[in-house]
Amino acid sequence: MGDFFGGVGGRRVDHPGAVVSIAWLASWVGAAVAGAFVLVFPPAAFNRGDFYWTLVAVVLVATVRPLLYLSMERGPMAVVAPVFSLVSLVIPAVIGPLTGESLSGAELVGVVLTIPAVLLIVSEGGLPTDRALWSRSALGMGCLVGVLLGLQSLIFGQISSDAGAMPAFVTQLGAAVFIPLIARPLQPLAPLSSDVKRFGLLVGLIDIGAVIAFVIAFQRGNVAVVAAMLGFAPATTMTLAWRIYHEAVRRWQWVGASMGAVAIILFSTAA
Repeated sequence: MGDFFGGVGGRRVDHPGAVVSIAWLASWVGAAVAGAFVLVFPPAAFNRGDFYWTLVAVVLVATVRPLLYLSMERGPMAVVAPVFSLVSLVIPAVIGPLTGESLSGAELVGVVLTIPAVLLIVSEGGLPTDRALWSRSALGMGCLVGVLLGLQSLIFGQISSDAGAMPAFVTQLGAAVFIPLIARPLQPLAPLSSDVKRFGLLVGLIDIGAVIAFVIAFQRGNVAVVAAMLGFAPATTMTLAWRIYHEAVRRWQWVGASMGAVAIILFSTAA
C-alpha cells in the first residue's frame, strides 16, 4: 500500500524530487509513530550489540528508501521491479544459512516458489525486451536496490527479539536525518507543497505499520522466509491499481499471486 500511494504521489506532484521529498517526510512521520509505539510498548532490552546492528540498518534504510522510489521513477517497471524483488529474495536465502538460519524442506520449497511468483506478478503480462532488460540505469539501480534490501533483511535478523520496535524508531529517525544528504547527488528534495505533505503523511502512516511488523518478524522468524514474504508486496500494489485505477491485470499476474499464496501456506505450515 505504501508503494502504491508513493507512486500515486509521484504522478500527482509534477516536480523533480517529489518522490524523494515524500520518502523524507514519510520517514519523519514513521519516526514519530514508532517513538510513540516504543513509549507504550518499551523493549525488554536494547543492548549494545542491538544498537550497533541498528546503526548499520540506519545507513541501509536511509539509502534504499529514496533509491527505491527513484528506480521505479526512472526505469521500466517490468525491469526494475523483478530485478530488485528477486535480488532481495535471493540474498537472505543464500547468505542466511551461512549465518545459522537453516531452512526446512517446506521453507526451501516456498523460497524457490517465490522466484517465479514475483516474476509473474510484476511481469505486466509479458517479459521485458532485451533492450529494456540491459538498460544500464534500470538494471543497475534495480540490482543495487535489491542488494541493499537483502542486506537490510540480514541486519534486522541479527537483532535480538528483546529489542522490540526500538530498531524501527531508530532507523526511521536516522533515515529522516540522512535522506536529504544521500539523495542530493541523485535528486534534491522538491519543495514541500501541500500535495507532497499530504502524500508524505499518508505513506508514512502506512509504511510504519509494516516497518514495525517486519522488524519484529525478522527478530523472531527465519530471515529468508520473512524476506520472501516481503517479496509479495507487488501483489498488493497490483490489486490496488486494478481496483482504484482500473488498470488491466493479466492472467499470468493472477497466477503469480496464487503461487505466492501457496508459498505463504508452506511457510506457515513449516512454522
